[in-house]
Amino acid sequence: MALRTVIAMLLSFPVCLAGLAREARADYVTLRSGGEIRGELLADAKSKTRNENQTVSIRTLSGATVAVVQSEVESIVRRRMIVEEYETRRRSAADSIAEQWDLAEWCREKMLSKERETHLRRVVELDSDHAPAHRALGHIRDSKGRWSTRDEIMAARGYVKYKGKYLLPQELELITQEERVTEAERGWFKRVRMWRSWLDSERLDRRNEGLAQLRAVHEPDAVAALAKSFKTSPNEEQRFLYVEIIAKISGDKPLQPLVLQSLWDESRRVREAAVGGVGHKDVNKALPFYIRALRNGLNLVVNRAGDALAELGNETVIPQLIDALVTRHQYIILVPDVPGGVRSDGSSMAAGQAMLPPNIELLLASGQLPYGVRVQEYPPTPVRMKEMTVEKDEENQSVLNALNLLTGQNFGFNEPAWRKWYTAHRGGAAKKRKTKP
Repeated sequence: MALRTVIAMLLSFPVCLAGLAREARADYVTLRSGGEIRGELLADAKSKTRNENQTVSIRTLSGATVAVVQSEVESIVRRRMIVEEYETRRRSAADSIAEQWDLAEWCREKMLSKERETHLRRVVELDSDHAPAHRALGHIRDSKGRWSTRDEIMAARGYVKYKGKYLLPQELELITQEERVTEAERGWFKRVRMWRSWLDSERLDRRNEGLAQLRAVHEPDAVAALAKSFKTSPNEEQRFLYVEIIAKISGDKPLQPLVLQSLWDESRRVREAAVGGVGHKDVNKALPFYIRALRNGLNLVVNRAGDALAELGNETVIPQLIDALVTRHQYIILVPDVPGGVRSDGSSMAAGQAMLPPNIELLLASGQLPYGVRVQEYPPTPVRMKEMTVEKDEENQSVLNALNLLTGQNFGFNEPAWRKWYTAHRGGAAKKRKTKP
């Protein structure tokens, strides 16, 4: 049969083409006449260079091969078989919470992330309180019960997003400062890097020389190079040395590095040295960084900020400390991903609970095994685990200690009592200022 005859037959039976579109899967060819042919593109259709007389071949689901000339083709679309199956399911799925959620779960199993997100968003449009869909979208429930994106939650906690990571504004400022270092600062990088390498030398004289050179640094322009080389060093002694050096450098350039080290260093000794270094600077410029850290998503950072404010704070930080007495944090835990079962009597069984043989269940139910039974699986069945996000309110002892030191009061973690006291205290102080001769 001539090629043109094949084309004519195809174009004269649009119902047949529609049937192929419903049954076939994967790639498809759109004809200029408006029809579609679905199936698997063959080698000639995958060629990047074509002319008007070249043919495009596609094998349909029934196994037949259909060839059309390029001049009759409007477009050629190649896609995976699973995407075609998704399109079939999508067209047949009802616009209901249950079916959209089922389709999103199917997409998750098939690793169709973009398609899954589409249906998850539709679920939360249909049901604004659908917790599994919100969690799957990365949404988090805030303290008022509202669902928000992680970006929104982190922004409310004082974070900014930079290159996919959440940072405190002062951290971002330090990064941007490093990115725009001056020519004078850039000149220090090579020297500081060399002296730091000497600290790891096997030669005692070289180690001593490196230490002496570093301790002799007093120029503010060297702070960026010192931070780059030492702030995340795995060697605690070297981080302590770094804090000692920049604490003695005059000006404001050492201030942010010291604050960051006091909040993020894993060593209490280094953190305390950094707080001491901040105390020799303009403390008022450091307080906003610690106040913002009281809203940090990590509970340990909140308490470290409390430790610093206990030493550096004043009356101006009392309201923020009261707000941070109890903070809510999110934790990711692993739980068994095992669905609950049903016993032989029809009663439900908790997830992960061992299923007893029916005859044993019958003996237990009839009282013939008064001492119970012990179920021992051999070999033990591995249990698949899944991540779950939970929220927990944390009482921050370091924040309370800071309040006790700054106020001389102790209302424990009773925030209303603290606020009542602070309102009365502030009013009394204002009255004294007005009556002062």
